[in-house]
Amino acid sequence: MNAKKIIPMAMIITVSFFVTVSTSIKVWAKDNITALEVMEKMDNRDDGQTMGSDITMVLVNKKSQKRIRKIKTISKDYGKDTKKIIFFLSPADVKNTAYMSFDWNDTAKEDDSWLYLPALKKVKRIASSDKSSAFMGSDFSYSDINGITIENWDYTFVKQSVMVEGSDTWVIQGVPKDSKKKKVIDETGYLKSLMWIRKDNFMVVKAKYWVKKGHKIKFLKASDIKKIDGIWTACKMTMITTAKGKVEHTTLLKISNVIYNKDIEDTRFTTLSMERGL
Repeated sequence: MNAKKIIPMAMIITVSFFVTVSTSIKVWAKDNITALEVMEKMDNRDDGQTMGSDITMVLVNKKSQKRIRKIKTISKDYGKDTKKIIFFLSPADVKNTAYMSFDWNDTAKEDDSWLYLPALKKVKRIASSDKSSAFMGSDFSYSDINGITIENWDYTFVKQSVMVEGSDTWVIQGVPKDSKKKKVIDETGYLKSLMWIRKDNFMVVKAKYWVKKGHKIKFLKASDIKKIDGIWTACKMTMITTAKGKVEHTTLLKISNVIYNKDIEDTRFTTLSMERGL
């Protein structure tokens, strides 16, 4: 799908890295690949021309109290651009809420995002300054949902080989490029991160994010990874937010009924479609 974005939610994940430009071209002799090339391969791997899925979102607070939400997601590629729309189906307090994003490949063009709130019967545009905020009370931000522009970051290897649940991974870290630092941190909220990327399919299986606001740290885990319609898919995503080493909140995404490359009408990706719902 979108060649400039790393899209979380079903495929997933925002990236930040702790390095300088000079270290971003380091090559591990064994694998003969740079950190930047790993990121590009992860970003460019096959994830379908279109995708539809059902998601069960489980929100867990520090008292282990749970809230469960049912969601439907739809996305479609337009060349190197991607359009995505998310509908909340239940419970009643979020039913018919919709979120839509247009991720443009042109880095000079700001991505577009909208949120429809049925109680207000109004579609609200999400400003860039708001994209580091929590998405519908979850541990994922709007920026996590939209994805980030990888060319705004510097990359380096931390470790050449780490086994994660039986799979060999690279560990890559980084920070926003100096020339983009303020813009990137404002939009993502992240100061740096680490990512564990599988060598066999270039999927992220673990990530750690340092959040500027509140000095919090977020941990992401992708599991139940399997091929659906020939495409590697993570069917379970967990994001945990911690402060001072203690868990504050957790979001679990259980992804099901994934369908790739099914025709989707262009009219689905409009503000009118958001208001009408499924």
